[in-house]
Amino acid sequence: MQTPKAVHLIITNLIRLILFLTFIYALTSERTLVQVVSIVALLITFIPSTLEKLFNIKIPSSFEIIYLMFIYGLLMLGELRGFYHGLLWWNILMTFTASLALGFTGLSIIHVLHKTNRISKNPLFAAILIFSLSLSFGTLWEIFEYVLDTLIHSGLQKDLIDTMQDLSINVLGALLVSIAGYNHVRKGNSILASTFLTNAIERSVFLLGPKRIATNPEQRVLDLIQAGESSEVEFKSSVRTNLFTKQFDKKMEFEILKTVTAFLNTKGGNLLVGVNDEGEILGLEDDKFQTDDKLGLHVTNLIKSHIGNEFLPFMKFGIINMQGRKVLLVSCKESRKRVFLRMNNEEKFYIRNGPASVRLGGNALIDYIQHRF
Repeated sequence: MQTPKAVHLIITNLIRLILFLTFIYALTSERTLVQVVSIVALLITFIPSTLEKLFNIKIPSSFEIIYLMFIYGLLMLGELRGFYHGLLWWNILMTFTASLALGFTGLSIIHVLHKTNRISKNPLFAAILIFSLSLSFGTLWEIFEYVLDTLIHSGLQKDLIDTMQDLSINVLGALLVSIAGYNHVRKGNSILASTFLTNAIERSVFLLGPKRIATNPEQRVLDLIQAGESSEVEFKSSVRTNLFTKQFDKKMEFEILKTVTAFLNTKGGNLLVGVNDEGEILGLEDDKFQTDDKLGLHVTNLIKSHIGNEFLPFMKFGIINMQGRKVLLVSCKESRKRVFLRMNNEEKFYIRNGPASVRLGGNALIDYIQHRF
């Protein structure tokens, strides 16, 4: 729920007025640091509206107000009015909050690198990178304070003990976010990543560079199996055969179609068929297709009949030989158009929620479609 526009404008402009008056006060009292920081903070308050006008990037009003209030609390009350000198808890609170904010910035960057296949999707590796990025950001801020102290004698860093205290708090914040990032990558959730930062970073090839060169198909399958099931990875044991009864079963085909539909309606993903839930490669021999072409044609016809021809360009099919057994890899991109699964004269709508495909209906379906499409 967004904050009403009237309240949003009042709070935003009030903060801007305070920053402007602070700048005027700094001019009359010849406080250089206050002048610089108040102007920088004032300019920052115009970033959300500028991004919306130039790049059509919309930041929710509620988030924007929190971010504006944080700017005032951190830059003005903390650094400029001397709260840090008398209140140790304020220094710790604001430094810890800043370390978390920097940490989630690092997490969002790693999220984009994983999503765009620029680095391996290994949870432990991701946690190490998030920790390193978060701590690096915090250290750079300490260096920035040192530079200001050297150039204009700002007094931001009192002594070595103060600097080490801030760095220790940064380490704690980075550690907490890296633990959260480990679970974030392992479970395939995207809730911890900033949508705003993700969209901004993902659109900038200049920042991240081109996607890494594609690995061979066998290695890609192994990487997906190692990462485990998530919001963007799903394992299925067979295309059409119930491995318990050894008979053809339409329910097996339905599970595949349900997963593909959910991927299309969410963020895309990869479906591995011939792999069980534990990541064991079973192969597709029990499905008894005479050739790989007939297997591919069968899956294509299922998509055409139950999802639609127009969505085939959003999918790529590959049959990979793994350890002497064949595995079907279906890679899906997210669709800009809502996708329904037609089965038994009924249309069903699915999305990914963690490692599961969940059916939506009623108001939940209406809200999701309005928000997503």
